[in-house]
Amino acid sequence: MDTFSLNTESRTEFGDRKAEALRSSGRYPATLVGEAKPTVQFSVNAIEFDAAARKTARSFELSLDSGVEKAAVQDVQWDRMGDQILQIDFIRDTSGVVAVARATKFGDKGYEIEDDA
Repeated sequence: MDTFSLNTESRTEFGDRKAEALRSSGRYPATLVGEAKPTVQFSVNAIEFDAAARKTARSFELSLDSGVEKAAVQDVQWDRMGDQILQIDFIRDTSGVVAVARATKFGDKGYEIEDDA
């Protein structure tokens, strides 16, 4: 499975107006959670994330201030029309298990969907 690298920028200001300004500048607000570690707030370049998503990316390496973290997308929040990403929530995935499970679920890149029968 391919792992896509995303450069991030730390976020220190929060709220609807700050998030809208961030999106207007070509970045998506994002969070990283999981593995009993603190939540990290950051932003990713919209063009880089969209390009990875078009290639059915499931596994990411996030370049954070604290170092590189392996992660998978946990949730993407969209606007009411489903046209614009509002927020991306990543979950830590040190072992790669979450990314493989998602690839299997969606049947991409040669991973086969398991039948429940």
